[in-house]
Amino acid sequence: MLRLETVTDPARWNALVASLPITSALQSWGWGEVKKLSGWVPERVALYEGDALVAAAQLFRRQFVGPLAMLYASRGPALRRVEDLPRVAEALRSRAGGAAYLKLEPETGQDALAEPPSFPALSLSETIQPEYTIWLDLRQGREGLLEGMDSMHKRNTKLAEKRVVTTVEGEEAFEEFWALFEETNRRAKLLQHSKEYYQTVLRAMNQPGGQAFICVARLEGRALAAGLFVAFAGKVDYLYGGSSRENSNAKAPNGMHWGAITWGLEHGCHTYDLWGVPRQSEGSHAAGIDKFKEGFGGRRVRFPAYDLALSPLYGVVTKALRLRKNWMNYRARGTTRDVL
Repeated sequence: MLRLETVTDPARWNALVASLPITSALQSWGWGEVKKLSGWVPERVALYEGDALVAAAQLFRRQFVGPLAMLYASRGPALRRVEDLPRVAEALRSRAGGAAYLKLEPETGQDALAEPPSFPALSLSETIQPEYTIWLDLRQGREGLLEGMDSMHKRNTKLAEKRVVTTVEGEEAFEEFWALFEETNRRAKLLQHSKEYYQTVLRAMNQPGGQAFICVARLEGRALAAGLFVAFAGKVDYLYGGSSRENSNAKAPNGMHWGAITWGLEHGCHTYDLWGVPRQSEGSHAAGIDKFKEGFGGRRVRFPAYDLALSPLYGVVTKALRLRKNWMNYRARGTTRDVL
């Protein structure tokens, strides 16, 4: 039996989450504060076997119609090892509180082409966060990272070093980021949260053991590319970004990423997460994004999701949510296909 303990101190919670080898910034205290804006209610639960920490699960509860609800661990739970997932899920059943199901998507970072581990009590399911991404190993150092890029990306990154000025900043750069982010989303027909949501990400993810920053690439003082990044437990995550089509020869997006990568190197981080690529590029709305991110080299990884059904209504609820997502996709882009 695992012992469950609710944790209410931000610094202690982040220390527990960061201490586990399978972990994510989306299990940190700050992310729980961010998701309150979207109607999710966080609960932080540490799971022990004796005195040994086995897992830490930041559970988000989302209420649907009437008593219907779900529990969700965004890129979580943080785990000692993936083999512990079934009994961690079973232990979390005690926190169900009438939820129809529990969705888990631990940041395992398995090879994208490998079959995900299966567990009899858990059903493989679709993720809420992007299921696939590309990880760069920052332990290679600057030269190793450059050598890992394809030839065009290496050339463009070196050009960007000469042509744009890239800086790492905080809230003072938010308006420049926001203008480019909105412009890019309109161009690509992508959905987005409110402006307040991203401002909250920037503030809340500056937390015990974690940082958030904006990296901006400028040409003659004009911002051409900007991204919002978070760092936690040795990883730098590129969560949101945008760029202008002006002065494309300046290679500002390469400069922006290289600036954030350099920050990670300087702060002793081990992984740079390019955050979100499609399962298959062919025919995807995000094919261009995928090609750009692949140019940095690195390793394509996967984070499979698992559901634990807690109610006979599980199938009805998940089908309704899928239909809702199809409708939102169609309204935004004229297709029911997901971007990632």
